[in-house]
Amino acid sequence: MKTKTCIFAILLAVGLITSRAQDTWTQKADFGGVERLYAVGFSIGSKGYIGTGTLGGDGGLNDFWEYDPANDTWTQKADVPVEREQAVGFSIAGKGYIGTGGNDFFLNDFWEYNPASNSWRQKADVPGGRILAVGFSIGSKGYIGTGSLGGGGVNDFWEYDPANDTWTQKANVGPTGRYQAVGFAIGEKGYIGTGIVFSFGVKDFWEYDPANDTWTQKADFGGTPRGGAVGFSIGGKGYIGTGGFIYSPPMLKRISGNMTLLPMPGRRKPTLGEEHEAMQSGSVSVERGILERVGMRLPSMRISGNILPRLAADLRW
Repeated sequence: MKTKTCIFAILLAVGLITSRAQDTWTQKADFGGVERLYAVGFSIGSKGYIGTGTLGGDGGLNDFWEYDPANDTWTQKADVPVEREQAVGFSIAGKGYIGTGGNDFFLNDFWEYNPASNSWRQKADVPGGRILAVGFSIGSKGYIGTGSLGGGGVNDFWEYDPANDTWTQKANVGPTGRYQAVGFAIGEKGYIGTGIVFSFGVKDFWEYDPANDTWTQKADFGGTPRGGAVGFSIGGKGYIGTGGFIYSPPMLKRISGNMTLLPMPGRRKPTLGEEHEAMQSGSVSVERGILERVGMRLPSMRISGNILPRLAADLRW
């Protein structure tokens, strides 16, 4: 499963691997680094780039690779300065950008990559650390939004101006928060859709107009509801594929017991609504820590108390 996901991510990052005229896929050279989950990818000019991610429960990675479709070759480039997984990436005017994600803790740092000098430079922090967000660029501006703070999805949306190195909050994405969504731009509009909302996969699809700072709901995604999919655009059309319902960060819908919710350092105390109103009878405490399930490390909360056996079987401490 990891190998197939990695191959598809590589192909979409380069962008032009698929032939729209023939509607065919052609396998290219394997990614140059180790196989991984939750990497980021973007293109600059005629080259594709993939980096960061995780081996699955072993912390974040920071290696960074360039793909040349003319030669079908991968070349390792300068490492991203901070290891991370579940981050976002996009490009603006010949520069690449990577930010947010997690590595035991939520990250909000933001880095600019210059392919001419093969170097990274830190830029203004993204307002609010998060994981599983989406990012894309429209014209000379970059955008990051949605994602998870470990206790459910968020729907805030931010615009980055590289000329001034500043972030400006824009209209929220839809009525509810989501994570594991997909996002891309077509022309002068941005698009976000699918993802996980209240622990369930969704298929709604939204268009962003930066000129008016407005979101308009469009036709639902044609496939089944899902999170963790991939999306990109080619020649005025958008494409979404793969994904599934892999896991749910809140997890608490399968826990019985009254909860004591304790804030993580530097973060506000989560509300019962954010934990999807999982309060039942018994006693459950939620503490700062790392929750692991199916080999996936999530900067979240440590759970103890009256935990259902089927959930306990999925947890490793």
